[in-house]
Amino acid sequence: ERFVNTASVAARTDWADVGLAQQRPAEVDGEPLAKKKRGYGSSSEEESDDEDDAAQTILESNASLFATSSSGQTLPPTLLNVVRTRDGNLSDPNNSVVSALQFHPGSDEDNPLLMTAGMDKMLRFFRIDEEEDNPKIHGIHFPKMPITCASFLGDSGSVVLSGRRPFFYVYDALSGKIQKVPSIVGRTERSLEKFSVSRDGKMIAFMGNDGYVILVDGKTRQWVGDLKMNGSVRAIEFEEGGEYVLGSGSDGDVYRWHIGSRRCVERFHNEDGTITSSLAASSNFLAVGAESGVVNLYYDRHAPSLARGGSRLGLASTNRAPLKSIMNLTTSADNLRFNHDGDILAMSTKREMNGLKLLHVPTATVFSNWPTSKTPLKYVWSMDFSPGSRYLAVGNDHGKCLLYRLKHYWDE
Repeated sequence: ERFVNTASVAARTDWADVGLAQQRPAEVDGEPLAKKKRGYGSSSEEESDDEDDAAQTILESNASLFATSSSGQTLPPTLLNVVRTRDGNLSDPNNSVVSALQFHPGSDEDNPLLMTAGMDKMLRFFRIDEEEDNPKIHGIHFPKMPITCASFLGDSGSVVLSGRRPFFYVYDALSGKIQKVPSIVGRTERSLEKFSVSRDGKMIAFMGNDGYVILVDGKTRQWVGDLKMNGSVRAIEFEEGGEYVLGSGSDGDVYRWHIGSRRCVERFHNEDGTITSSLAASSNFLAVGAESGVVNLYYDRHAPSLARGGSRLGLASTNRAPLKSIMNLTTSADNLRFNHDGDILAMSTKREMNGLKLLHVPTATVFSNWPTSKTPLKYVWSMDFSPGSRYLAVGNDHGKCLLYRLKHYWDE
């Protein structure tokens, strides 16, 4: 009975039904992903003019430049209405840095489910309910692994956890079962401390040695293939549709691989020229963070068409210029995260006190009013937006999960 609360933490509990989660089509902005992937060019001439087509698309678009919330209001480009609320893990703070946190992608927008994990070897679940001080739902201890990375497997109730160990765990919050995967067959890595999970939870990509990205099936937990890049891997990110995965690292190049064929279909050099430290992708944009602190924002809507041509014709090496280079961080850009509609990009560093900035993506301008020098962020280790972007959670080195309400995304 102790797991009943975990499965019923939100007003909408259909995310906890694995069967329903598998039947539910993935959506972006209310449209099926399959629909958003249609309409790519097929001729070689069109493929060679992808950059021009992308620019033409921007100029011909009649969509509003500024984002609008469900209440129809425009998101201001310079001022963001942010209100701090009770800490997400107030009822049971971490006894270490909050190295990983995530809102369940299918939980209720008003009362989402929050997961935190850290070097204290604890995985915790909280229901965000300000009237009840965000009660803790459940917690479990992993005595043999300080947790450095944790993520939900798509819309299911399972969580993947890893640390500086050659093994990883999958915890099923619905049944309470823990599966230990002792190793990845054919691989000799002594640490699987960093990974990325596809949005549908079907694929896990671990950072391996010698420039390898290790693909593991999210359901069977078995090795399915390797991807290779030059240099060492420092960042991995799946695109929204799950058909492609992005990687970058010590050589400063960004690679795009087609999951089905395991082929590199695009490669371009990040203009900053230093070691890549983080990646983030939305339906329209790609953000690349570097150890220098520079975050480059690229328009990426045309990329799937280019990638499809590359998977058919071979590697497509391109020269891409960023729309904007954001230089508000002075140390390594360790974490990047787009919100649910891709209109806000959160950027943070673990190496500088209060190192967090929020970017208004449509205008590529940093919000000037928040955070301020007096915002008690401390050293930011992790962050995430809730479903619908009503909350922003920030995990710091003091074991706190700071929680902020983004007023723009609340219905008036």
